[in-house]
Amino acid sequence: MSDARQDFSRSGLVKAFVLPATLVFLVPVVSLLFFRHAQARFNAEALASIGAELDADDSVTPEQRARVIQRFTEHPYSEAIQHEPFASEADATVRFHYATFRWMIRLAVASIAASVAVFALAALGLALSRRSQRAQYLTLAAGWQVLRLFGGFQVAVQGAMVVALSFWVTALWMHVYSIKLIAIAGFLAIGGAFAVLKAILHRPSDVLEIDGKLLDPAGSPGLWRDLKTICEKVGTRGPDHVVVGVDDNFFVTEAPVQVDGTIRKGRGLFVGLGLLKQMSGAEADAVLAHEMAHFSGDDTLYSRKTAPLLARFDNYLAAMAANPLAAPVAALPRGFRVLFELARGERSREREFRADRIAAETASPRDLASALMRITAYSEFRSKIQQDLFDRERTLEAADVSARLEAGFQEYARNFASRTDLEGLATSHPFDSHPSLASRLEALGAPPRSAEAAGPLAEPGDGRWYAAIDDAAEIERALWSKFETAFRDIHEATLPYRLLPATDEERAIVERTFPDVVFEGKKGAMTLRCDSIHFADWPAPIAFADVLGLSLDGHKLVISYDGGARTTSIPTRPFGAREGEAIQTVGNYHGRYMTAKLNRDDEKPEPEAEREPDATDPETAGADFVGNPRENDREAG
Repeated sequence: MSDARQDFSRSGLVKAFVLPATLVFLVPVVSLLFFRHAQARFNAEALASIGAELDADDSVTPEQRARVIQRFTEHPYSEAIQHEPFASEADATVRFHYATFRWMIRLAVASIAASVAVFALAALGLALSRRSQRAQYLTLAAGWQVLRLFGGFQVAVQGAMVVALSFWVTALWMHVYSIKLIAIAGFLAIGGAFAVLKAILHRPSDVLEIDGKLLDPAGSPGLWRDLKTICEKVGTRGPDHVVVGVDDNFFVTEAPVQVDGTIRKGRGLFVGLGLLKQMSGAEADAVLAHEMAHFSGDDTLYSRKTAPLLARFDNYLAAMAANPLAAPVAALPRGFRVLFELARGERSREREFRADRIAAETASPRDLASALMRITAYSEFRSKIQQDLFDRERTLEAADVSARLEAGFQEYARNFASRTDLEGLATSHPFDSHPSLASRLEALGAPPRSAEAAGPLAEPGDGRWYAAIDDAAEIERALWSKFETAFRDIHEATLPYRLLPATDEERAIVERTFPDVVFEGKKGAMTLRCDSIHFADWPAPIAFADVLGLSLDGHKLVISYDGGARTTSIPTRPFGAREGEAIQTVGNYHGRYMTAKLNRDDEKPEPEAEREPDATDPETAGADFVGNPRENDREAG
């Protein structure tokens, strides 16, 4: 068992079950105890009142008094008032109070009983879900139906209990009540019910959007022929469509996919062109056999069935978490979701080992092992290139990810096998939780750094499958151009939030997004710059670096600066129609500065003597480089 799973078994289990138990039972248990106490207190007062009336009636003998007191002791007032004609003689207000206590106790018992039953059903379902993919899907389908009904019931019931408590806690113990407190409780109850209803009715789209190009089924005859051959060996029907892109992975899916505005249903295969170009034909044979094995095992079928349910489930939990009353109720469904994900991850890893075994039989263990090594190295190298480019605090003339990959990957891959941390790496995937690279290689009989796994990395791949795709180079070039343009746009958009401009060039970058702004008012002008604020006849601007805090006091913007030693203010009402805009702009400019400062404070420069070679520089990419792998914790194929 991995460290992560051990951690889950020790502390995660507490979060998944103990915490939900505490939160779900909190309101009903408190209500049960309180309203039983309230009912008992009212019964005691009623008994005392009856005793006083009997004492005041001279016609009542001691024996008669004793019998009446014994009867109301054995059958208290709360029990007697439920029956006619006794109830008809009681005051209407008293009858209403007793009815409130009675129904709150019943609702609390029903809430507790429902929670216990659902806990038991959830535990049973989760245990059964480990048996097969079908059992796992049925557990999720049944769990979603039961838990959403449970959530709706609990929010309604606990909402009623909270409203009742908001009145009776203070009324019973302090003989006062707060209309405001009752109104808040009522608002929370209604809001919680609305949140649950909205979440239940909302249906997120199940269409998977993919950046890539759909291959023409009438083109690339070599590709389709070889795919058919592999499918015949695996014993499954092939994909209905193939999408090529520049992501660093391969995957299959039966979910509807949208590519360039076109939606396709059926079996789909995604192929990363950059990876395919770097691989040998034999390695690609093994990888594609692995992907087709997911079709043969119905992995994609069950992924297609479970994905919409998981999306609805997650949306349901998010909606409930936003409401203070619904959030505790959501703890139980959230615990189920956490443990279901653990079971799903376990099943996902089993699916990967099965697909690896079939791929090894279809191609060879050596080819699959070297393919896994090459894919992991490629994914990590690309991640480092992108991180290096993104971290640059200047405008990128070109986000040349593809060129850097082409220039440096082979040298990087050649040295990858000598890494000392291969045991902790995993292949990148957009859906599934994959086993570690080392465990997959061990299962293939080709452990890390063995000749079977590492030997082929010394030579570049022949790109046989890449060559079988019509116009592959042109398609890849267009897709990389689109990706790199988007990368530059994101880098450009975030750059102003990472710079504390120290040069004219940096200041120009920040000022493109945060230019000087002047707000004219009857009491003078307020000037905002990317790093300071100035108002009217101030002797000098106040730098955001000196600002300790900003706050609003009526129509005044209060600025605390010089470590809090000094305070000044700007009247905002004179800005007239632009008052709101002025206040918002000050917040935006100050927020930009604080974000950049936090980013700068988080930076920890490496000591010069310990700096690693730049993995993205083609001239040094071959040096031994140890870094963090791209993590993959998602789902199928």
